[in-house]
Amino acid sequence: MVTFMNIVRFFCLSLFLIAEVQAHSLPGISTIDTLKPDVVVAQDGSGLFKTIGEALLYVTNSSSHRVIIYIKDGIYTEKVSIHRPNVTLVGQSRKGTRIAYSIPAGNESISRGVLNIFGNGVVLENLTVENTYPHRRHTFALYGRGSFVLTKNCDFIAKGNDTVALWAEGGGYYYHDNCHFEGNIDFLCPRGWCYVNNSTFYEVDTRAALWHDGGKDPNKKLVIKNSKFDGARKYALGRYPRDSQFYLISCHFSDSTENIIDTNAPAARNEEFQWGRRVFFYDCDRAGGNTPWLKDNLHTAAGAPKAKDITAKWTFDGVWDPESTAAPQIKDVKTEAPYRVVQVVFSEPVTVRGLPVIITRKGKTLKWTKTNGSNVITFSALDAGDAPLKIDVQKGSIFASSASTSIRYANLRFPKK
Repeated sequence: MVTFMNIVRFFCLSLFLIAEVQAHSLPGISTIDTLKPDVVVAQDGSGLFKTIGEALLYVTNSSSHRVIIYIKDGIYTEKVSIHRPNVTLVGQSRKGTRIAYSIPAGNESISRGVLNIFGNGVVLENLTVENTYPHRRHTFALYGRGSFVLTKNCDFIAKGNDTVALWAEGGGYYYHDNCHFEGNIDFLCPRGWCYVNNSTFYEVDTRAALWHDGGKDPNKKLVIKNSKFDGARKYALGRYPRDSQFYLISCHFSDSTENIIDTNAPAARNEEFQWGRRVFFYDCDRAGGNTPWLKDNLHTAAGAPKAKDITAKWTFDGVWDPESTAAPQIKDVKTEAPYRVVQVVFSEPVTVRGLPVIITRKGKTLKWTKTNGSNVITFSALDAGDAPLKIDVQKGSIFASSASTSIRYANLRFPKK
């Protein structure tokens, strides 16, 4: 039931959000340093909400434009699930913003992890996610079925297996940059396509650190570049129980890294092992001296790729390029009958901030109709005999909605006709 007090509360929260967004230019947000957050979470009450869960309930799951949730430093003892697409969670500091929760091994609920991703296009930046359950076996920190997931400047920590388990149905696309992964068996275990750069790995026991599910599609792969591996004691680098494809490029291994990715490899090809062993190294080294399994063999991979060509876009077979800096382009400007509503069609889905308008050739102003998140932005009706001239974002912005390492602001130049 909608009560008077609920209306007052919503009105007050809205005023607070507007004031918070307008008043603060928050430091330490490397990929959104020109964008203020939509929602601020702070345990001390200085934000709109005190928990991340409350903030996620506040943003509607039916919308697809990008929403940025800024989380101030603190230990958030909660289990978080993201169902909405295109959500960005940004911590105030990597070590200071911690989502920590104890989930026992063997937990088989739909949300198995501390942080669970079920929407596509989720971005995590500048925070730590830790499963504090003290024992081994399955202890998920980051789990999910969403795809096009991007993490940057994050720590993912557990004492057990499957610390980071992103398992989109049919295989998803995952990008990790400057992250730390820590756990026991298969503590990085993607299903599909995964690219990792400039990151660190730490094995807490003697088991295999890496696992990859590359079944059903020979192009699925796990690529790890410019990264360092270490362990508390001698440990196996990875397991190979099914179709997988590993690329390790310019990586450094401590002397506790004991053997190649061969544990549990099938003896012969079968339904889950159709394409044979595919483990490729290039420019890698190991403390205490290299071993034969580190020999460069990249030239034996399909297509004989060069190390310089192994990028995120290459890893994802051109389906997704999270490192792209290309601006969304206006492809068309249409006037829809019978009300002569103006539709601006972009080359990809975009997010609108503020209250943009269209200025017409006769100097009139057409208001934005609040349509958001798709590749079409709609403005109010155009008078007969008039025509759209330009978009004025009025201190707002229009940018790509997809998960990217940087904000890609749209090129607002109308195409020539």
